[in-house]
Amino acid sequence: MKWFALRYIFQIISGDGNYASQFDEQLRLIQAKDAQDALTKGEGQSEHFHRPFRNCNGELVKWEFICIADLYEIEPPGDGSEIASVLHEPKDMAFFLEELKRREAFLHQSIFIENPN
Repeated sequence: MKWFALRYIFQIISGDGNYASQFDEQLRLIQAKDAQDALTKGEGQSEHFHRPFRNCNGELVKWEFICIADLYEIEPPGDGSEIASVLHEPKDMAFFLEELKRREAFLHQSIFIENPN
């Protein structure tokens, strides 16, 4: 069996859909014998990832599966395994680096709050 990373695209629909369109992009690992098997298995599992729920306004919120947009064969997962890579070519490098610093600070703050020891 081989490992594959699949990029799922879901549309999030709240109530009657009169909200700004939201799409959820997820990377998930699938173990399969080949790429076709991974795609078939991945599409079959897509219906079970998100259960509908009611938001604070009582409106039904659901994730509608759109497609699997990418599929990559990867090395068997282990500690430190790469599962995704995104290349950036920012127009404003200073802004990009500042945004990364803000995200890093938020991450460290969040971890500290969750694990105060």
